[in-house]
Amino acid sequence: MELEKVLETLEKLLTKWGLNRDDWILIANYAMSLLGYRVKIRKGHFNTVVNKDKLPWKSPEGFEIFPPKGSKEAREYSTWMKSTGFDTDLIAMSSQEVKNILKDTIFYQLPNKRKVRLLNAKGELKLLDDYLSHCARKEVGVEKGKYLLESIENFKKAAKEIRDWETVALAQKILEKYKHLRKEAKIKINFKKVKELGGTIAYRGKIRGKVRKILGKGDRIEKIKKGEILVTKMTSPKFVTIVSKVSAIITDDGGVLCHAAVLSREFKIPCIIGTKIATKVLKDGDLVEVDAEKGIVKILKKAK
Repeated sequence: MELEKVLETLEKLLTKWGLNRDDWILIANYAMSLLGYRVKIRKGHFNTVVNKDKLPWKSPEGFEIFPPKGSKEAREYSTWMKSTGFDTDLIAMSSQEVKNILKDTIFYQLPNKRKVRLLNAKGELKLLDDYLSHCARKEVGVEKGKYLLESIENFKKAAKEIRDWETVALAQKILEKYKHLRKEAKIKINFKKVKELGGTIAYRGKIRGKVRKILGKGDRIEKIKKGEILVTKMTSPKFVTIVSKVSAIITDDGGVLCHAAVLSREFKIPCIIGTKIATKVLKDGDLVEVDAEKGIVKILKKAK
C-alpha cells in the first residue's frame, strides 16, 4: 500500500480512538522523508507520538505502548497492521509533553484532504536527545541508544545534502554528548559452551519450553507455535499479533521500559531482557528453562 494511503488509514484509526490532529504526530524517518530529507527508511515501520491522556485505555508505564490485551483497540490495531503491511511504535506522552513539541511540527495534507502533523528536523533531534538520556540510564537499553545514534548520523547526512546547517550542527552536538554509548568492552565468548545466561527480569515467572528464534526480515513471526519461547534481539509492534502464543520472551537488548518489557507485563508472560547473547547461544528447538524469578535462562537440552 502507498505511504500516503497508509497514513490515511492510520489517521482514521487514531481518530476512532479519540485522538484529533493535535493529539498525535508522525516522527522519525518517514516524517523526515516527507519533509524532503533523503534518509534511510525502515520499510513498513512508523514512529508515532500519541497523547496518552486522550487514549481510550490507561497507558502502562513505558515509552512504546500498545492497546491492552483482548481490547477492541488491540483487535483494530492488529487489523490495521495486517491490512497495510505497516506497523507503528506508539510513543506515549502526556498532554503537556505533546503541547510542548507541537511548535516543532508541520502540517502535511493527505490525498483525502485531511491534515496530519509531522515533526520537523529540529523537533526530531530534541526528542532523540531526550530519549537517549533514558538509554544512558538503561531504562530503554544501551543497544537502543546505539541504534538512535545511527539514526542521528543518518539525519545529519541528509541535512548536509540540502545544506540545512542548523540541523547538521545540532545533530553533531548530540552525537558528541552521547558518544560514550558506543563504547562497550568486547568479551570473547565460546557460545557453544554456554549452559546458562542471565539478564534483567521484565516480568516474573518460571517456565520450560522450546526455543523459537525470530531475527531479521527473513524470519516470519507467524512461524512461532503455541507454547514456544520467543528469542529475539528486540521486539517490535508486529510481535503484538503473536505474543499470545508464546510462553516466555528472551531478548538480547532492552531495559525495564523497553517494548518487550511492557509487552510481557501486559500479557503476563515471563520475560528476561538484556541477555546480550541469547540469539547467539540459543537455537530453534533447544529446550530451556526461563527462570524469571532469578533472571536466568538454563539450557536443558540442545536441539539436534
